[in-house]
Amino acid sequence: MPTNSEADSQAAASEDLHDATERWFVRRGIPHFIHEYNASEDVFTRALPVLSLVFLAEIVVAADTEWGVGQNVLAVLFGIALLAGGYGAVNRMRDRPAFRPPDDVGLVELVAFVLLPALLPLIIGWRVKGFFLTVGFNLIVLAVLYGVILYGLVPMARWAIVESVQQLGGLARLMARSLPLVLVFSMFIFLNAELWQVADDFTGTYFWVSVGVLASVGSLFVLLRLPKEVQALREFDSWQDVCEVLADSPLEPEHADGLAGKPDPPPLTRQDWFNVGLVWVFSQAVQILLVGLAVGVFYVVFGVFTVRSSTIEQWTESDISVLWQINERLIISLELLKVAGFIAAFSSLQFAVSAVTDDTYRDEFLGELVDDVRESFAVRALYLARIGVSRSTHPKG
Repeated sequence: MPTNSEADSQAAASEDLHDATERWFVRRGIPHFIHEYNASEDVFTRALPVLSLVFLAEIVVAADTEWGVGQNVLAVLFGIALLAGGYGAVNRMRDRPAFRPPDDVGLVELVAFVLLPALLPLIIGWRVKGFFLTVGFNLIVLAVLYGVILYGLVPMARWAIVESVQQLGGLARLMARSLPLVLVFSMFIFLNAELWQVADDFTGTYFWVSVGVLASVGSLFVLLRLPKEVQALREFDSWQDVCEVLADSPLEPEHADGLAGKPDPPPLTRQDWFNVGLVWVFSQAVQILLVGLAVGVFYVVFGVFTVRSSTIEQWTESDISVLWQINERLIISLELLKVAGFIAAFSSLQFAVSAVTDDTYRDEFLGELVDDVRESFAVRALYLARIGVSRSTHPKG
């Protein structure tokens, strides 16, 4: 029977493992896999450093340009004292030491963040407009931080970009296999006068709207496939299947000792689905963007050497817009960039649809992403099982 010290040591080790697993979820951009993830303890507490910087910046900005230096210094010092006093009062109201950083951020703290800095323009120069502008700005800051931290957008972007860079070798192989077919089709379009005329008629806004439509269609194909993909990835026949995909997580196969039967984690909530969907779509978007960039660069280089400025003027029936002239024959024009960009967007759409509908493309193009998402579901199943959360104890869906 373990002694008290051994039991305390085991409890501490279990708590450390629990925290490490939750940090792993955050790094992967799926913080909603954390049990009982909520805004007061998990979102706004992580936003405290940014909120503090905004707080300090608003103290400086509150200075009145019509006042003298001495008056502004006294006013700012008074404002700092007021804010510090308000901070301490809020902590005491919540039964915390006056100047201890809060371990949870509720409505009282958020109201204080919005209103206390906004009092400074009133104190320094009685600027009512400054009061309302500060309140509005602080509300926007809270809304942006809430969305960014709630769904782990920053770590998700970092993880997806790192994963995509690591997969560049596989992406190059995929393009080497698929690019000939793409070029056969797109080369015919590239050397067609009608496309150059259409591209020349695009203003900047209409060009980006057209690219956005193609991107939206590609995203729709990815999203329509998402429920089927997630359902397949989150199912495990045994704990042995779970342990086989625990590659780089804090959890190890021995942490499944004592677990029997089929893994039965609780169903995904709407926020869980949205979080997984963001990871899935963003990760594919980074990869598809790399394909589009490669195609676009190819056609810019190809067009510089094959399409002369006189040909472009003949096709577009207008003067060419030269952006960079390498020499008398080699010219990069706005028209060339528009055509190359449009073909790159169309090629990206073709890759996106192929990756969703073609199993060969899926295995080669999305293989790493599929493995990573399945590992995340495996870690979630084991993590919830270790803390005693199952479908029966967590009926929310």
